[in-house]
Amino acid sequence: MPEFCEALVSALLCIYFLNSSPPGSLLVKNLWADATIAESTDHPEGSRAALGHVYPLESTCTALRGSSDAQTPLYPPPFATKLDDPKDPPIPIIKRGLTLVEVETHPRNVILRFKDNVSKDCWCQVQLLKHTVAQAFSKKDWDEAVCKVNRADRGFKVGLAFEFEDYVLAFLTLDLLIQPPLASQPDVYLNFPQFLDDLVKWITKRRGQQTDRSGNAMTAVRTSTEIFAGAGVYTIPELWHMAGRWSKRFLVGFVICVSEEDRLLYSDRLNVHGKDRSYVSARFQELLSDLELCFEWHADDPLWVRQCDEIAGPFDVFEPELIRHALEIEDMNLGTLIFGADHWAYLCADAGLPAACVSSWNPLAHYYSTLSHGVFVAEHGQVYLFVPSSSQRKPLQAFHPHTQLYRLAKADIWSVIPAFPDNSAPIPRRRPLLNPREPKPEVESSSPPPIPAKPPPPAKRGKPRAPRQTKSKPKPKPKQTKPQPKRSPPKPKPLAPLIPKPTPIEHFDFYTQEYTVGPLDYCGMARRIKGRGEDVILYCQCDPRVTEFYLRRHALSIATAKLKAKGVERTGTWEQGARSGGREGRKGRNGSELKCGCKGDLPAPKMPPKNKKKRHSADRGLSGGGIGFISPKT
Repeated sequence: MPEFCEALVSALLCIYFLNSSPPGSLLVKNLWADATIAESTDHPEGSRAALGHVYPLESTCTALRGSSDAQTPLYPPPFATKLDDPKDPPIPIIKRGLTLVEVETHPRNVILRFKDNVSKDCWCQVQLLKHTVAQAFSKKDWDEAVCKVNRADRGFKVGLAFEFEDYVLAFLTLDLLIQPPLASQPDVYLNFPQFLDDLVKWITKRRGQQTDRSGNAMTAVRTSTEIFAGAGVYTIPELWHMAGRWSKRFLVGFVICVSEEDRLLYSDRLNVHGKDRSYVSARFQELLSDLELCFEWHADDPLWVRQCDEIAGPFDVFEPELIRHALEIEDMNLGTLIFGADHWAYLCADAGLPAACVSSWNPLAHYYSTLSHGVFVAEHGQVYLFVPSSSQRKPLQAFHPHTQLYRLAKADIWSVIPAFPDNSAPIPRRRPLLNPREPKPEVESSSPPPIPAKPPPPAKRGKPRAPRQTKSKPKPKPKQTKPQPKRSPPKPKPLAPLIPKPTPIEHFDFYTQEYTVGPLDYCGMARRIKGRGEDVILYCQCDPRVTEFYLRRHALSIATAKLKAKGVERTGTWEQGARSGGREGRKGRNGSELKCGCKGDLPAPKMPPKNKKKRHSADRGLSGGGIGFISPKT
């Protein structure tokens, strides 16, 4: 599943494409898709699907997509026809009159609303499974680049594409995992009240379960697919640290196009994931120090029950400036749950927020108002709500504590806040049953008691078996070991200075060329290659419109990425020649020629074999007519 920001980028691209298109130009003319290997054998020999190219779908298409246990038809079922049925002939999709009129965002889907020729709404919910992204190609780029490259060489596969008059809106995948199911989860941005209502139902369900519930909250949110959609391995640490928005234009027309440097830009927006240090405010650092002192205070306790004390804590390490947008929401404000009703009213008045922000009329606040709970935010760190901009040059980057990485079974967790010590335990409580069973009252009956059944006859036993006699094996002699001399304990080594190391995102990008995290690093993204003057746009791998020079440069950057990693880097003429584009750069380490990855579309030119150097004897030179010299032709 893509994370929320990645799905949001695909949805926003579709909305931007819809709003920028002129009226009457979004009539669906055709549907396109890539066939699987098994489906390619069912198509006629020599057809586009059999050759591995993207092909137009017909109304008789029976292809299925999605998970193996819940697959759905790829072609819209309301417009599908049966194969070889004279009463139900194939009808092109253009005659259905489908016109794209609306795009809605969703944590897991991109929802497209069409109107057919009878003004009936038709919804297409494209579920964004793993490695799925939306792109809007122009007809020229689609016909001259994507349609002419085999799916094995293209770098991505077309899950489903809608052809319009001037553009093709395509959903690109890495492994053809795409599915159009119904959407049922509310969007936290578009339908915040419904999101809070579902959140209360999820909390109520978890509180009634007979589970331990002693794990960390990050894992509970990440593994919950009912309400927290799009919260993945790198979004979870950021949610626990900050909340914000980031936007920058990476569009060439309606196609998202990035360079190698652009792929790393998203890591700059992350504060915790993949970072050696995280920049925090002075207030955040003070609360973090108080938490560490609280851990040291209870370090000698045999068992420490984590019950918050109003003076000693532990308190939540929290910076309100990072979620300023959420704290300024009127009517549906959650500040009362965070700071308490009295302190939140004081903070709102001090920050100049409207009176509507003090309101706590929302489903989540109403649910917790019936429970006995305390406030776990230290008031000494929240004297003011938002950090004054004139206090420091960069108030949110005053300190930079180390980021800690915790290895878990399902996913790693990056966090500035240390984990609870091993001698701590959550607060014990009585867990109610979901459906408590009451004992049934005894009812007197006048009927006679039932007659007990006869016991079965005892089983017949045979004669006891004599024990089996086996030869005893001699015991092995213990090995004699020489006494080891006593060694003195090693002396503690001094701490080495911190050396900046590449983050995992930079490591994957520079040394493996694999996909990392973020909405800019997907298989369907167009690549920007530096050229002589203007950059060259590579809409797909092995684009036939791009010259062989740039295709080789792109293939060379992928082939030599692993040679630059730490511990395997090598110096010599091969790497120097590879960078300069010489003869050594056109060959691999074993002498084989470097191919651009295309199979038949762009064959690599064959270089003439180089003459091997041989050592000739002086007698051979004399027999050839020369005196001490070798003939050039020998």
